[in-house]
Parts: sequence; structure tokens; C-alpha cells
Amino acid sequence: MIADRNSLVEALKQALDPSNNPKRNFTQSVDIIVTFKGVDMKKGEIKLREIVPLPKAPTKARKVLVVPSFEQLESVKKAQPNVILTKEELQKLQGQKRPVKKLARQNDWFLISQDSMALAGRIIGPALGPRGKFPVPLPNSSDVSEYVNRFKRSTLVKTKDQPHVQAFIGTEDMKPEDLADNALAVLNAIENKTRVEGILRAIYVKTTMGKVVKVNVK
Repeated sequence: MIADRNSLVEALKQALDPSNNPKRNFTQSVDIIVTFKGVDMKKGEIKLREIVPLPKAPTKARKVLVVPSFEQLESVKKAQPNVILTKEELQKLQGQKRPVKKLARQNDWFLISQDSMALAGRIIGPALGPRGKFPVPLPNSSDVSEYVNRFKRSTLVKTKDQPHVQAFIGTEDMKPEDLADNALAVLNAIENKTRVEGILRAIYVKTTMGKVVKVNVK
């Protein structure tokens, strides 16, 4: 492991301390940032796009938009996602740029029944791409409530064109120990997909508006 739990807890306590994190009028997110050295991102030497379920559910669930099949509709309602659209409602958004951009901005995950994937790619895909978001296919089973609930507590670990990864691990009203468990889940996902040894530069944690705090790495 590239960082131990105790080091993460200590760094998170500092990041959440009022001296580093002045009180805001909203609940701030907490992110982990992992930076790399000696890698050429243009050559794809590190390429990550991992969906990581967080072991400790954020107090503020991730916002999920679902376009279920008719058979999946009742089970989706049980999971209470942020937005449910039928295939017909999705179709009506064709050419409606403003509401589509609003949906893309206000939701974190977009779970789409497999028979609506092509339609979703055409209608909401262009608004998702620039935001680093993408449609995710729902399983074919009729009961997808647990699948939807998993995304309400999932984060995206994704590289772009710079040698670092920044991922949501929770909110500032969570315990540092719970945030550390979520940070470890993210770090495990990175280690499972990347040879981190020799290319790790540093690990940091921060709140939305707070100061960046470096994690002590062995």
C-alpha cells in the first residue's frame, strides 16, 4: 500500500481543521489527489477510468440519473435516484440543449438501460463528454435497485491529460477515519491498475475550498 491508514487519517484531520478549512455555507466535498512523475500522459503510460464503490457511504449521496427499461422501473424507484427518465422522456430531450446540459451538470452518474444506450449517447452524450462523464449500461436484470444504490456511493478515478488523479472520497461532515477508508479504496484501485512504485510523486487531500494537505507516504 502506497499510504497507510494512519497517515491518511492524520492528513484528513488537518484538511478538516478550521484553520485549513474555513466554514462555508455549504457542505464541502473531500477529494484525494495522487500525482505521478516521469510518465508521458500523451503516450497513455497511465490510463485510468475506474468506478470505485466507497466502503463508507457519503452523507450526501452521489446524484444518479437513470433511464430504466419498463421492467426495471419499479426497482429503480425503490433506490430513489436523483432523476428517473423513461425512454420516451429521454427521446423528448432531443435537440433541447439547455435542459440536457442542466442534467449533465447536476448529476454525477448516468445509468442507462441497454436498449436506450444508443439514444442516450446521441442525446446526452455530447453534454457529458466535456464534463468527464459518460453513460453506464444497466444490467439486463429486472431488479437493479442495488446496482443504482452502489452508484450513489461510488467515485470515478480517472486520468486526463495531466499526471495526476483527483477523486471524491466523501464530505467534510464525515469522520476522518471513514474518509480514510474511502481514500484507501481509491488507492487500491489505482494500485490494481498501475505500477505505482517509482512513479508516485505525492498524495494530497483537500476539501472543496480548503487548503491542500500532503499525506505522509512511506
